[in-house]
Amino acid sequence: MTVRLLLVALLVLASCGLAAQYDDTWLGGTTQPAAGSINTGSADNQALSFGLLRPLSSFSDTLTRVDVQNTASAPAAGAADFTQMKLWIDQNQNDTFEPGTDTSIATASSGSFPISFTGLSVSIPAGGSVGFFVTIDVSSGATGGNKFLLFVDTSDVYVGYPVSSATPAQGTQQTIASTGSNKIVVTQDPAGAQPATAFTTQPVVELQNSSGGLLTGDSTTMVTASIAGGTGTSGAVLGPSGSLTVQASGGVVNFSGLLIDLAGTGYVLTFTAGGFTSGNSGSFDVGSAASATQLAITTQPAGATAGAQFTTQPVVEIHDATNQLVTGATHFVAVSLNGGSGGTLSGTLIVQAVNGVATFTDLSINQAGSGYSLTFSAVNLTSATSTSFDVAGGGSSSGGGGGGGGGGCAAGGGVSWLGLLALCLLGGACVLRRKTVS
Repeated sequence: MTVRLLLVALLVLASCGLAAQYDDTWLGGTTQPAAGSINTGSADNQALSFGLLRPLSSFSDTLTRVDVQNTASAPAAGAADFTQMKLWIDQNQNDTFEPGTDTSIATASSGSFPISFTGLSVSIPAGGSVGFFVTIDVSSGATGGNKFLLFVDTSDVYVGYPVSSATPAQGTQQTIASTGSNKIVVTQDPAGAQPATAFTTQPVVELQNSSGGLLTGDSTTMVTASIAGGTGTSGAVLGPSGSLTVQASGGVVNFSGLLIDLAGTGYVLTFTAGGFTSGNSGSFDVGSAASATQLAITTQPAGATAGAQFTTQPVVEIHDATNQLVTGATHFVAVSLNGGSGGTLSGTLIVQAVNGVATFTDLSINQAGSGYSLTFSAVNLTSATSTSFDVAGGGSSSGGGGGGGGGGCAAGGGVSWLGLLALCLLGGACVLRRKTVS
């Protein structure tokens, strides 16, 4: 290991007349990272390693501050090219930067060089050493081609004893890659959209480099959402205004509260930010009845006694393909009886949905039995069947529907529910009440 080799070298120096410096803290360069390019928006890019040693002393020392310089040739990176630098301790003392194991002990925000890590209190043990790493978080708006070459000399290290060094610690040149290929990628599309109501699934986007890598060091870029031109309903507005622009966190942008005021089909959202290629969501609909695909029972029938209305009447919703309520749907929903012991279902058997919800109010079954269920149907929608339920004994089984005067419209009687549905559709909105035909 390089630090150990340096210790040996220092012992040799001491035997050659430098023993007077036995109380000095020594600065030395350890294994440096390979020279290369670093992406805009990337985090924890190792750019420098160094060690502090107390090889000849019987006393420990304390590091309180480190200054880092950039000695790269033009064009040298400046304050606009990074968001922060971090100082780490090499926990395993193996000269290998391991972000999951090594400990970040100080952060210095962007500014002019030299960059100072202050407020430190790191013990350098007598007869021992401590290794350090310096990393760079590159800003998303960094200028491609600008360079870092980090450097620490004896005058940049603040400890209690004098600092000696045969050679200063100098990293390797790191060049910022071109920024033109950074892009916005939508990783979660909006869904569950109803007019003037926040999407139940809000969009999520990532800031990525040209290779599709997440720019984890970007927590400053502001991303703005808008409705893509020529999509959805003309004149529709995306809001609220205070939620349209969101700041990235670790390269990820989570939107919340977004909504569109007008129903329509084929909406697409566009996400933009300075220095990034924009990204588009997938196509989605907002509260359009055309997007309705299925029925869903949200309240199951319960509390059934022969000849009496259910104490809990069923409620059915009209949903889209993502199982979200379609508030613009006004379909007629019909109910029919399955199983049981030959009973007859009575009440209002066809109900028109209001805001996508069909609420039944007076259903009853005239004969006790077990294993009954109800099936709900609507034109061009997938039907839904209730859970199985029993009907307790109690009322007369000779006809009649639940509910007030006038009798009920009975499925399984002289008029089928399909015939009643046809009549209703021809005659407009209506309430169907027919006495059971025996």
